[in-house]
Amino acid sequence: MKTTEVLIVGAGPAGSMCGCLLKKAGIDCLIIDHATFPRDKICGGGLSSKCWHLLEHLLPDFHYDFNPVSHVTLDINGKGYCEFDIAEPIRIVARKVFDHSLLQHYQSLGGAFIKGAFQTVEESPSQLIVTLKSGEQIACRYLVGADGSNSSVRHYLTPDDGFRVLAMEQYVPKSGRTIDVGLSLSYGNGGYYYRFPGSEFDVVGYGDDETTLEKYRSVMREKGIPDGKVRGAFVYLSNDYPLKDHIILIGDAGGFANRTTCEGLYDAFQTAFNASKAITSGRPFREVNAPIFKKMIHQNKVAHRLFSKPSFWLLTKLCRYPGIVRWVVDTKMRRETWT
Repeated sequence: MKTTEVLIVGAGPAGSMCGCLLKKAGIDCLIIDHATFPRDKICGGGLSSKCWHLLEHLLPDFHYDFNPVSHVTLDINGKGYCEFDIAEPIRIVARKVFDHSLLQHYQSLGGAFIKGAFQTVEESPSQLIVTLKSGEQIACRYLVGADGSNSSVRHYLTPDDGFRVLAMEQYVPKSGRTIDVGLSLSYGNGGYYYRFPGSEFDVVGYGDDETTLEKYRSVMREKGIPDGKVRGAFVYLSNDYPLKDHIILIGDAGGFANRTTCEGLYDAFQTAFNASKAITSGRPFREVNAPIFKKMIHQNKVAHRLFSKPSFWLLTKLCRYPGIVRWVVDTKMRRETWT
């Protein structure tokens, strides 16, 4: 039986970040993931300024490739349109490459990684015994679930999935305007469309709480996007699960995506930092991460108001004043801190 202080399930950004911070703090940890890296990942790949500033703060020695984009186009229900330049660029990354680079950085710090899939855990006062689907067992003191929206660790804690948004996307050839991030909000569908320009291809996607392949195709055709290979993933938007001192959920596994934009990387890094802080200090994660739980409750209220008819009427009117829209976007992209 393998033994480690912390077992992290999931080698995506949340899991690899948590592992990096624990290794820097001298904590023994092991990451497992069922995928073979580099692996593809559904995500627009946009790092907002608050996200990449946080990344640089937590891992100043981590280097990665990105495409900086500062020009944004915004369409509201086909009735309001504006475009503007933001103060600091959005960094567009290819998640397949970015995630692999972050995992390699963790391994360069001496972090251990094995391929495996979580099945169940046996809890006792002194330790946890995790059983993998292969039958292998690992003894640990802390179990960190960082295995995405369909988290097996979360399913162990609760069978209820809670509220989820299905996002679908596809790769398309680069458009003529390669410097734009395109965003569209739709009140009728209650969803959002995006186009993020990567260095080699663009990523287009759509998501709402009732997404189907037929609806996705319809939205893409309205945008002039030809049919292509479609990928889909649920974005889990709930924190309604039991909180335990030695079993911690972070990133998408814990439902820590932004409720209005579905941005996940910022809170993946933030909750990974909070998990490492809780483990190294011996404080409960629920206490260290309390501001994030509180923020999620607030974002639920904001999202409910945003996708309403009065809000869309106001947003349509605001598009006449791109300077105001730019100020709102800039403020949101830099307002959160990591302290």
